[in-house]
Amino acid sequence: MGVKVDKNEKLSLMRTFLQSDTAPIFLVFIVFIIVVGFIQPRFLMPMNIRNILIQVSITGMLALGMTLVMLSGGIDLSVGWFVSFVGCAMAYLMVAGLSIPVVVILGIFISVLCSGVMGFIISRTKLEPFIVSLGFMIIFQGFTYLITKGSEISIGDTFKLLGRTFPLGIGMPVYVFISLAIFLGLMLKYTKFGRRIYAVGCNENAAYLAGINVKSFKLIIYIINGLLISIAAMTQLSRLGTGNPLMGSGKEIDAIAAAVVGGTALSGGKGNILGTVIGILLLGSITNAMNVIGISPHWQYVFKGAVIVVSVTVSYYSSLKSSTL
Repeated sequence: MGVKVDKNEKLSLMRTFLQSDTAPIFLVFIVFIIVVGFIQPRFLMPMNIRNILIQVSITGMLALGMTLVMLSGGIDLSVGWFVSFVGCAMAYLMVAGLSIPVVVILGIFISVLCSGVMGFIISRTKLEPFIVSLGFMIIFQGFTYLITKGSEISIGDTFKLLGRTFPLGIGMPVYVFISLAIFLGLMLKYTKFGRRIYAVGCNENAAYLAGINVKSFKLIIYIINGLLISIAAMTQLSRLGTGNPLMGSGKEIDAIAAAVVGGTALSGGKGNILGTVIGILLLGSITNAMNVIGISPHWQYVFKGAVIVVSVTVSYYSSLKSSTL
Protein backbone atom coordinates (compact mmCIF):
# COMPACT_ATOMS: atom_id res chain seq x y z
CA MET A 1 0.00 0.00 0.00
CA GLY A 2 2.87 2.34 0.85
CA VAL A 3 4.46 1.63 -2.53
CA LYS A 4 1.22 2.59 -4.25
CA VAL A 5 1.17 5.96 -2.47
CA ASP A 6 4.77 6.57 -3.52
CA LYS A 7 3.89 5.83 -7.13
CA ASN A 8 0.92 8.17 -6.96
CA GLU A 9 3.10 10.89 -5.52
CA LYS A 10 5.66 10.42 -8.28
CA LEU A 11 2.94 10.52 -10.94
CA SER A 12 1.50 13.64 -9.36
CA LEU A 13 4.89 15.36 -9.32
CA MET A 14 5.51 14.36 -12.95
CA ARG A 15 2.08 15.62 -13.99
CA THR A 16 2.66 18.91 -12.19
CA PHE A 17 6.03 19.36 -13.88
CA LEU A 18 4.67 18.56 -17.35
CA GLN A 19 1.96 21.17 -16.86
CA SER A 20 4.46 23.82 -15.76
CA ASP A 21 5.96 26.55 -17.96
CA THR A 22 9.38 24.91 -17.59
CA ALA A 23 8.38 21.59 -19.18
CA PRO A 24 8.52 22.67 -22.86
CA ILE A 25 12.06 24.06 -22.69
CA PHE A 26 13.18 21.01 -20.69
CA LEU A 27 11.78 18.67 -23.35
CA VAL A 28 13.46 20.72 -26.09
CA PHE A 29 16.74 20.46 -24.19
CA ILE A 30 16.45 16.67 -23.80
CA VAL A 31 15.54 16.16 -27.47
CA PHE A 32 18.43 18.39 -28.54
CA ILE A 33 20.91 16.43 -26.40
CA ILE A 34 19.68 13.09 -27.81
CA VAL A 35 19.75 14.25 -31.45
CA VAL A 36 23.21 15.83 -31.24
CA GLY A 37 24.53 12.85 -29.29
CA PHE A 38 23.30 10.58 -32.09
CA ILE A 39 24.92 12.76 -34.78
CA GLN A 40 28.20 13.18 -32.89
CA PRO A 41 28.75 10.71 -29.99
CA ARG A 42 31.71 12.78 -28.80
CA PHE A 43 29.18 15.39 -27.66
CA LEU A 44 28.03 13.11 -24.79
CA MET A 45 31.51 12.23 -23.55
CA PRO A 46 32.04 13.13 -19.85
CA MET A 47 34.89 15.51 -20.70
CA ASN A 48 32.71 17.46 -23.13
CA ILE A 49 29.83 17.62 -20.64
CA ARG A 50 32.25 19.03 -18.05
CA ASN A 51 33.38 21.60 -20.62
CA ILE A 52 29.79 22.69 -21.24
CA LEU A 53 29.16 23.09 -17.51
CA ILE A 54 32.30 25.19 -17.05
CA GLN A 55 31.53 27.31 -20.13
CA VAL A 56 28.03 28.21 -18.93
CA SER A 57 28.72 28.60 -15.20
CA ILE A 58 29.83 32.25 -15.12
CA THR A 59 27.21 33.43 -17.61
CA GLY A 60 24.76 31.33 -15.60
CA MET A 61 25.51 33.36 -12.46
CA LEU A 62 24.68 36.52 -14.39
CA ALA A 63 21.52 34.89 -15.74
CA LEU A 64 20.37 34.14 -12.18
CA GLY A 65 20.66 37.81 -11.25
CA MET A 66 19.03 38.82 -14.52
CA THR A 67 16.11 36.52 -13.73
CA LEU A 68 15.47 38.28 -10.42
CA VAL A 69 15.67 41.69 -12.09
CA MET A 70 13.35 40.65 -14.94
CA LEU A 71 10.87 39.02 -12.57
CA SER A 72 10.56 42.35 -10.76
CA GLY A 73 9.83 44.10 -14.06
CA GLY A 74 13.31 45.42 -14.85
CA ILE A 75 16.28 44.58 -17.03
CA ASP A 76 20.04 45.17 -16.82
CA LEU A 77 22.03 45.60 -20.03
CA SER A 78 25.20 46.51 -18.14
CA VAL A 79 26.10 43.13 -16.64
CA GLY A 80 28.69 42.20 -19.28
CA TRP A 81 30.80 45.34 -18.98
CA PHE A 82 30.03 45.41 -15.25
CA VAL A 83 31.90 42.08 -14.97
CA SER A 84 34.79 43.50 -17.01
CA PHE A 85 34.94 46.63 -14.84
CA VAL A 86 34.89 44.80 -11.51
CA GLY A 87 37.27 42.06 -12.68
CA CYS A 88 39.80 44.53 -14.09
CA ALA A 89 39.51 46.78 -11.03
CA MET A 90 40.27 43.81 -8.78
CA ALA A 91 43.23 42.80 -10.96
CA TYR A 92 44.56 46.36 -10.81
CA LEU A 93 44.29 46.42 -7.01
CA MET A 94 46.05 43.05 -6.71
CA VAL A 95 48.93 44.23 -8.87
CA ALA A 96 49.06 47.40 -6.76
CA GLY A 97 49.87 45.20 -3.76
CA LEU A 98 46.62 44.92 -1.83
CA SER A 99 45.92 41.60 -0.13
CA ILE A 100 43.39 39.23 -1.68
CA PRO A 101 40.83 39.51 1.19
CA VAL A 102 40.90 43.31 0.90
CA VAL A 103 40.53 43.15 -2.89
CA VAL A 104 37.60 40.73 -2.60
CA ILE A 105 35.83 43.02 -0.12
CA LEU A 106 36.46 46.04 -2.35
CA GLY A 107 35.23 44.12 -5.40
CA ILE A 108 31.96 43.27 -3.65
CA PHE A 109 31.65 46.84 -2.36
CA ILE A 110 32.15 48.33 -5.83
CA SER A 111 29.56 45.98 -7.33
CA VAL A 112 26.96 46.58 -4.65
CA LEU A 113 27.54 50.35 -4.71
CA CYS A 114 27.24 50.66 -8.50
CA SER A 115 24.21 48.39 -8.74
CA GLY A 116 22.68 50.23 -5.80
CA VAL A 117 23.06 53.57 -7.59
CA MET A 118 21.52 52.06 -10.71
CA GLY A 119 18.67 50.55 -8.71
CA PHE A 120 18.10 53.84 -6.89
CA ILE A 121 17.78 55.77 -10.15
CA ILE A 122 15.44 53.17 -11.67
CA SER A 123 13.25 52.79 -8.59
CA ARG A 124 13.02 56.50 -7.74
CA THR A 125 12.35 57.83 -11.24
CA LYS A 126 10.12 56.92 -14.16
CA LEU A 127 13.13 56.24 -16.39
CA GLU A 128 13.08 52.94 -18.25
CA PRO A 129 15.49 50.30 -16.84
CA PHE A 130 16.56 49.63 -20.43
CA ILE A 131 17.85 53.20 -20.88
CA VAL A 132 19.41 53.53 -17.41
CA SER A 133 21.26 50.21 -17.64
CA LEU A 134 22.41 51.07 -21.18
CA GLY A 135 23.93 54.27 -19.83
CA PHE A 136 25.66 52.36 -17.03
CA MET A 137 26.95 49.82 -19.56
CA ILE A 138 28.74 52.62 -21.42
CA ILE A 139 30.07 54.04 -18.13
CA PHE A 140 31.47 50.64 -17.09
CA GLN A 141 33.01 50.20 -20.53
CA GLY A 142 34.75 53.57 -20.19
CA PHE A 143 36.04 52.85 -16.67
CA THR A 144 37.30 49.43 -17.80
CA TYR A 145 39.44 50.96 -20.52
CA LEU A 146 40.62 53.72 -18.19
CA ILE A 147 41.85 51.10 -15.71
CA THR A 148 43.46 48.77 -18.24
CA LYS A 149 44.42 51.27 -20.96
CA GLY A 150 43.18 48.60 -23.35
CA SER A 151 45.63 45.93 -22.17
CA GLU A 152 45.34 42.88 -19.94
CA ILE A 153 46.38 43.05 -16.28
CA SER A 154 48.03 39.76 -15.36
CA ILE A 155 47.76 38.53 -11.77
CA GLY A 156 49.49 35.17 -12.33
CA ASP A 157 48.50 32.42 -9.89
CA THR A 158 47.74 34.70 -6.95
CA PHE A 159 43.96 34.24 -7.17
CA LYS A 160 43.28 30.75 -8.49
CA LEU A 161 40.92 29.37 -5.83
CA LEU A 162 37.69 29.86 -7.81
CA GLY A 163 39.28 28.56 -10.99
CA ARG A 164 40.45 25.23 -9.60
CA THR A 165 39.11 21.78 -10.42
CA PHE A 166 37.35 19.94 -7.62
CA PRO A 167 35.65 16.53 -7.14
CA LEU A 168 34.47 14.72 -10.31
CA GLY A 169 36.87 16.81 -12.36
CA ILE A 170 34.42 19.72 -12.35
CA GLY A 171 35.65 23.27 -11.92
CA MET A 172 34.77 25.36 -8.88
CA PRO A 173 32.68 27.80 -10.98
CA VAL A 174 30.19 25.00 -11.65
CA TYR A 175 29.73 24.29 -7.93
CA VAL A 176 29.31 28.01 -7.24
CA PHE A 177 26.69 28.30 -9.99
CA ILE A 178 24.75 25.24 -8.81
CA SER A 179 24.80 26.43 -5.18
CA LEU A 180 23.53 29.88 -6.13
CA ALA A 181 20.82 28.39 -8.35
CA ILE A 182 19.55 26.10 -5.58
CA PHE A 183 19.56 28.89 -3.01
CA LEU A 184 17.77 31.41 -5.23
CA GLY A 185 15.32 28.80 -6.51
CA LEU A 186 14.28 27.89 -2.98
CA MET A 187 14.14 31.55 -2.00
CA LEU A 188 11.79 32.39 -4.88
CA LYS A 189 9.49 29.46 -4.23
CA TYR A 190 9.29 29.24 -0.46
CA THR A 191 9.89 32.69 1.03
CA LYS A 192 7.80 35.81 1.40
CA PHE A 193 10.60 37.76 -0.28
CA GLY A 194 10.37 35.52 -3.34
CA ARG A 195 6.60 35.89 -3.56
CA ARG A 196 6.97 39.66 -3.36
CA ILE A 197 9.30 39.64 -6.37
CA TYR A 198 6.53 38.07 -8.43
CA ALA A 199 3.97 40.49 -6.98
CA VAL A 200 6.03 43.55 -7.90
CA GLY A 201 6.68 42.22 -11.39
CA CYS A 202 3.02 41.36 -12.02
CA ASN A 203 1.51 44.64 -10.88
CA GLU A 204 3.39 47.38 -9.03
CA ASN A 205 0.25 49.24 -7.99
CA ALA A 206 -1.36 46.11 -6.56
CA ALA A 207 1.89 45.25 -4.77
CA TYR A 208 1.99 48.76 -3.27
CA LEU A 209 -1.62 48.49 -2.10
CA ALA A 210 -0.72 45.13 -0.54
CA GLY A 211 1.83 46.88 1.66
CA ILE A 212 5.04 46.31 -0.32
CA ASN A 213 7.47 49.22 -0.52
CA VAL A 214 8.00 48.82 -4.26
CA LYS A 215 10.79 51.39 -4.59
CA SER A 216 12.91 49.93 -1.79
CA PHE A 217 12.17 46.41 -2.96
CA LYS A 218 13.40 47.12 -6.49
CA LEU A 219 16.54 48.70 -5.05
CA ILE A 220 17.22 45.53 -3.06
CA ILE A 221 16.79 43.39 -6.20
CA TYR A 222 19.41 45.41 -8.07
CA ILE A 223 21.78 45.20 -5.11
CA ILE A 224 21.40 41.39 -5.07
CA ASN A 225 22.08 41.42 -8.80
CA GLY A 226 25.24 43.43 -8.12
CA LEU A 227 26.37 40.87 -5.55
CA LEU A 228 25.94 38.07 -8.11
CA ILE A 229 27.87 40.13 -10.66
CA SER A 230 30.76 40.48 -8.21
CA ILE A 231 30.83 36.70 -7.70
CA ALA A 232 30.82 36.17 -11.48
CA ALA A 233 33.61 38.74 -11.93
CA MET A 234 35.77 37.15 -9.23
CA THR A 235 35.22 33.69 -10.70
CA GLN A 236 36.10 34.85 -14.20
CA LEU A 237 39.21 36.64 -12.96
CA SER A 238 40.27 33.54 -11.04
CA ARG A 239 39.78 31.33 -14.11
CA LEU A 240 41.64 33.60 -16.53
CA GLY A 241 44.39 34.77 -14.20
CA THR A 242 44.20 38.15 -15.91
CA GLY A 243 41.99 41.20 -15.97
CA ASN A 244 40.93 41.30 -19.61
CA PRO A 245 38.87 44.33 -20.76
CA LEU A 246 36.66 41.97 -22.77
CA MET A 247 36.24 39.32 -20.05
CA GLY A 248 32.54 40.09 -19.69
CA SER A 249 31.73 41.65 -23.04
CA GLY A 250 28.60 40.19 -24.63
CA LYS A 251 27.58 38.18 -21.58
CA GLU A 252 24.57 40.43 -21.03
CA ILE A 253 22.99 39.03 -24.21
CA ASP A 254 23.56 35.44 -23.09
CA ALA A 255 22.21 36.20 -19.60
CA ILE A 256 19.03 37.78 -20.97
CA ALA A 257 18.67 35.01 -23.55
CA ALA A 258 18.98 32.28 -20.90
CA ALA A 259 16.30 33.89 -18.76
CA VAL A 260 13.94 34.46 -21.69
CA VAL A 261 14.48 31.01 -23.19
CA GLY A 262 13.84 29.57 -19.73
CA GLY A 263 10.43 31.22 -19.59
CA THR A 264 11.07 34.50 -17.76
CA ALA A 265 8.77 37.18 -19.18
CA LEU A 266 10.32 40.48 -20.25
CA SER A 267 7.25 42.17 -18.77
CA GLY A 268 7.98 40.67 -15.33
CA GLY A 269 6.10 38.48 -12.88
CA LYS A 270 6.62 35.18 -14.69
CA GLY A 271 9.54 32.75 -14.66
CA ASN A 272 11.69 30.70 -12.32
CA ILE A 273 15.29 29.76 -11.62
CA LEU A 274 14.97 26.20 -12.92
CA GLY A 275 13.85 27.52 -16.29
CA THR A 276 16.85 29.85 -16.43
CA VAL A 277 19.24 27.01 -15.56
CA ILE A 278 17.77 24.89 -18.37
CA GLY A 279 17.92 27.92 -20.67
CA ILE A 280 21.64 28.53 -20.08
CA LEU A 281 22.37 24.81 -20.46
CA LEU A 282 20.48 24.74 -23.77
CA LEU A 283 22.29 27.80 -25.14
CA GLY A 284 25.65 26.46 -23.97
CA SER A 285 24.90 23.06 -25.49
CA ILE A 286 23.98 24.66 -28.82
CA THR A 287 27.27 26.56 -28.93
CA ASN A 288 29.26 23.49 -27.92
CA ALA A 289 27.41 21.21 -30.36
CA MET A 290 28.18 23.52 -33.27
CA ASN A 291 31.86 23.44 -32.35
CA VAL A 292 31.90 19.66 -31.97
CA ILE A 293 30.02 19.06 -35.22
CA GLY A 294 32.23 21.54 -37.05
CA ILE A 295 29.73 24.26 -37.95
CA SER A 296 31.18 27.75 -38.46
CA PRO A 297 31.19 29.72 -35.19
CA HIS A 298 29.59 32.66 -37.01
CA TRP A 299 26.38 30.65 -37.25
CA GLN A 300 26.23 30.56 -33.46
CA TYR A 301 24.99 34.15 -33.43
CA VAL A 302 22.33 33.32 -36.01
CA PHE A 303 21.02 30.35 -34.04
CA LYS A 304 21.23 32.20 -30.73
CA GLY A 305 19.29 35.14 -32.15
CA ALA A 306 16.69 32.81 -33.65
CA VAL A 307 16.22 31.01 -30.34
CA ILE A 308 15.69 34.35 -28.55
CA VAL A 309 13.16 35.58 -31.13
CA VAL A 310 11.20 32.32 -31.01
CA SER A 311 11.25 32.27 -27.19
CA VAL A 312 10.09 35.89 -26.88
CA THR A 313 7.32 35.26 -29.43
CA VAL A 314 6.11 32.16 -27.60
CA SER A 315 6.26 34.00 -24.27
CA TYR A 316 4.29 36.93 -25.70
CA TYR A 317 1.48 34.82 -27.13
CA SER A 318 1.42 32.68 -23.99
CA SER A 319 0.96 35.81 -21.84
CA LEU A 320 -1.65 37.12 -24.28
CA LYS A 321 -3.56 33.86 -24.08
CA SER A 322 -3.42 33.83 -20.27
CA SER A 323 -4.71 37.40 -20.04
CA THR A 324 -7.71 36.64 -22.24
CA LEU A 325 -8.79 33.59 -20.23
